[in-house]
Formats: sequence, C-alpha cells, structure tokens
Amino acid sequence: MVYIVNNMKILIIQTRPGIGDLCVFLPALHEIATHESNIEADLLTKERTCAKETLGHDPHIKNIFYLEDHNNSNLTLLRLIKKKFYEEVFILHYGIRYPIICRLAGIKNIFSYGWFKKNENIVEKSRQACSKWLHNKELQFPYKIYRPAVPAHKNNIVLGIGGSGPTKKWAVENFIELINEINKIKKYNFLLAGGKIEHDVASEIIQKIPDTVINSLCHENINEAIDLIEGSKIYIGNDTGFMHLSAGLGVPSFGLFGDTPTNYSDYTNRIYPIIPSGMTSVGHGSMAMNKISVEHVMIKIKEII
Repeated sequence: MVYIVNNMKILIIQTRPGIGDLCVFLPALHEIATHESNIEADLLTKERTCAKETLGHDPHIKNIFYLEDHNNSNLTLLRLIKKKFYEEVFILHYGIRYPIICRLAGIKNIFSYGWFKKNENIVEKSRQACSKWLHNKELQFPYKIYRPAVPAHKNNIVLGIGGSGPTKKWAVENFIELINEINKIKKYNFLLAGGKIEHDVASEIIQKIPDTVINSLCHENINEAIDLIEGSKIYIGNDTGFMHLSAGLGVPSFGLFGDTPTNYSDYTNRIYPIIPSGMTSVGHGSMAMNKISVEHVMIKIKEII
C-alpha cells in the first residue's frame, strides 16, 4: 500500500518594503519554511523587495505574491489566502489587518508579533518570534541567497553608491579617492551598484578615472546585477540593498554606516560595519557619513584586497 503524505501549506507575510528588508528577514523565512520536512511555504510581500528575482532559485519558497498585484485590497487578499488552504500563517510584523484577514479566511494557526508596534531591534525580534513560534531556542538563522553556481569574479570590487536618502550616502569624491587608493595596491575592475537615480554619480566616477575598468549597474535589473555581483572579491559601500544582496551571495561586505544603526546588519557575519573613527555607535540622525574617511576604510579592507 502506498501512503501519500500531503505537504503542510504555510504562508509567510513580510510587508516591509525594500531589498534590504527582504534580506534582513530571509534567515527567519528559511527557519519557518524548513522547521518541518513536509512544508510548502509561500511568501506575501511588497514588490519593492524584488523577492521574485532575489528568491527565484530558493528551494524553500514555493510561491511569491506581491500585495500590489492584488491591489492591496482586503477582499482580494482574503480570497487569495482562503483559496490556498493554508494551515499556518506567520506574520513578521505588528498590526491587526493581516491577523483578521487570515482569521476570516478560516486559518486556525496564526502567528504574529501582535497588534501594537514596539520600538525594538528588528533582527532580534524576528529571532525571538521564530524561536517562540517554532518551539526551538537552538535555531541557527543561516543567511543565504540561492543562485546557480557561477565562476568567481575575484578581480571585481562592488562599490555601493546608492542609498535611501542623501544622508545615507558617501560622497562621490570619496568613492573616486577610494578607487585610486585601491589601484595603488592592485588593479581591480569596479562595479558601481545603485539605482537609476545614481546614474549621474556613476557617470562622473567613470569619467574621472578613465584608465580603470568601471561598469555601472544603475540600469541593470536585479537578476542581471546579481549575476555580476556574485563571486566578486568584496563589497564596499553605503548601507543599501546591494550590501545585503552581496552578503547573501557570499561576498564579504563592508557597509558604511553613518546615519543608520549597525544592528540592521546583525543577522549575518558577512557584513562588516564601518562607522566613523572615534565614534562608538551611529543611528538615524547621526548625519556622520562625511566623517568616514577613505583612510579609515582602507585600513578596514586592507586584509582582503
């Protein structure tokens, strides 16, 4: 007699926007999706996370749904969740909306942070919640972005020139000086990682250092950018989505933190925060990106380059 074992279908909801947000929560997603052997896990998130591109090869996430594709409508989401017959839902944030929708969809096992938001470390909160929900205090929370194997590009250095706001970006003059200082040690190829709004910055850097191979990723889609970043020697740059992507791809990532707290990088040991010399901590409103010197960065990365 053949016994058919049905997979347990679960839904994970993570609605913080941005690629970096997806990466920060990815260890928790993987722990939830693998805590039993017969799990089939789906993810509901926002389009700005680029989850479909980033997690396109992830063996632990079966389907990815964007809120925007369902008009972010309560009724549409209710129909979607009800149709999928999920047995469990894990909500990685505070709020009342999604627990109510899931309850109306007939789901009995709903795990969430609670209704009222608290000011806390988002990395530590995700770990505490998963340990509680999964009844396991020994979770490892490994961080990995799954991709097909590609040849190493150890002559490439990724420079993260993008950022979510001007106070979180290192000055273009610093990146130019950094390239020149690195060139004194060894000639590398440089990849300028940013969004479309950094196109002019990338062009300026390329024009001012004509004797070095420098390519801009500012107009590449995420899949193409990931293919180019994977296997690189090192990432150096702003605290941005590309820093988190690089770390997930196994690239040692040196993040410049002058206006964001370094605990956003606590979820992985592949991100090495660089804060201004003489400062013991930074956070929102520190306005200290201009206090991070090229000399200080060179000291931090010298063992790798």
